[in-house]
Amino acid sequence: MNDIKKLKEQQRDKHPGFDGYLDCMTRALFTGLASFCLGFAGTYFTQKAVQTKIHYPAKYNILISCLVASGISYQTTTTRTKSCQAAWMAYEDKHTVLKEKTF
Repeated sequence: MNDIKKLKEQQRDKHPGFDGYLDCMTRALFTGLASFCLGFAGTYFTQKAVQTKIHYPAKYNILISCLVASGISYQTTTTRTKSCQAAWMAYEDKHTVLKEKTF
């Protein structure tokens, strides 16, 4: 299953929206990665800029930056992933905003 083109061709008949879903998920995961990098850099450099005003040692800058960036990345990835799932379900007519979910 390492060949994405082969996987798309296998699923095309059974799931017609799979190509778009796979592309959307790829963008969602890379957006999460980018938000982690930008969140870490922004938090770290902000801490360095106000180092004299904060009341904890500088050795905790990386830990705090990782925690903040992880939170931002998680929120971004979760939101984007849920929108990809909703778009795929709507494409496959499982449920839409206008139609109630039926089980």
